[in-house]
Amino acid sequence: MAQMRTALFLVLGLGLLGASWASAQEVRFFDTMSGANFVQWWQTNAIAAYQKEAGTAVKYASTGSAEILQRIKAAEAGKGDIDLLFLAPDKIAGFLNEGVLEDLRRYGALMPNMAKTEPPDNRVAAGTELNGTGVPFFRYAYVLIYNADQVKNPPQSWKELYERRNEWKGRISYVDPRSPVSGSGRFFVASFLKALGSDWGFTGGKEDATWQPSWEKLAEFEKANFTKHATSGGAHVGQFATGEIWIGFHALDFVEYSKKLGTVPPQIKTVMLKEGVPGGAGYLAIPKNISEARKEAAAKFINFALSDKIQIDMVENMYEFPGTGVWDKLPESVYRVMPDKKTMQGTRLPDPPAQVLQYIPEVWAQKVGL
Repeated sequence: MAQMRTALFLVLGLGLLGASWASAQEVRFFDTMSGANFVQWWQTNAIAAYQKEAGTAVKYASTGSAEILQRIKAAEAGKGDIDLLFLAPDKIAGFLNEGVLEDLRRYGALMPNMAKTEPPDNRVAAGTELNGTGVPFFRYAYVLIYNADQVKNPPQSWKELYERRNEWKGRISYVDPRSPVSGSGRFFVASFLKALGSDWGFTGGKEDATWQPSWEKLAEFEKANFTKHATSGGAHVGQFATGEIWIGFHALDFVEYSKKLGTVPPQIKTVMLKEGVPGGAGYLAIPKNISEARKEAAAKFINFALSDKIQIDMVENMYEFPGTGVWDKLPESVYRVMPDKKTMQGTRLPDPPAQVLQYIPEVWAQKVGL
């Protein structure tokens, strides 16, 4: 997942973007997924390189997805002022269900690099068939993180994490699943429940019988947790720096980038639990309600973003998994920090469906007794 996505969003004058951008060769790019440091990477690396090579201006803003969806829906056909979107899996599923996204396969001739993207992320996001409406720019995985000075023999599975929870009583935690700025807590709960028996099923709009035994185990696990759940990814990772917690759960890229910055100590390590850890992708998409010229301009930028050059730059600098099959072109130094393709794919759980991720924050506190 885009690292530091729980940091403050950079909002760049949304009300001014639109009327002043008249040229069809400009690309108006709205990012609803990235946090502060990935915002910087987009601007200084990918966008700067594209503007230099293509001679096309890219006007970029980072903001929340809800207001962007409403802005797209409010615009008349052909008169939208948003050309390109960057969306999390559950968000692209929501936009798709609202019928506001273009089928990118129509612009395949302008995006030959789209063919380099890999399944399942180029087909499905948050349990929803994409039908060509989005392409994975990067992929991410959540991991167990721990302080190797304090946790000498880290658990290798979800079951072991649960059974050994009292070894780290008061020093274990995850982000509050209700956090508006971090999804890691929702992914933790979903993955915990799945590994310990839930099939994430609903019957008649209500959770099926497989949920309750897993909720009961999570309630027991909660008794071993630190006194208060962090409400952002930055605060959660910061608890490792202060020593408040020794073991937790977060996005791999967030952890590795924090180590690179020195905001967490080098003894913080990661484990991809053997029953599987959730993962997903960041999706580039084009709204329907813009002109053909603007769709073509946006498609050309997407093709550039999927080029080997930009994919390698992104992996090296931001510690995301590539959105394309560029694995064999990555420098060896990458694999001293990140798992390889086989490990990533072999420990990958299916994305929790959007319905599950929406449901968990609504009931979590009551289910675990908070």
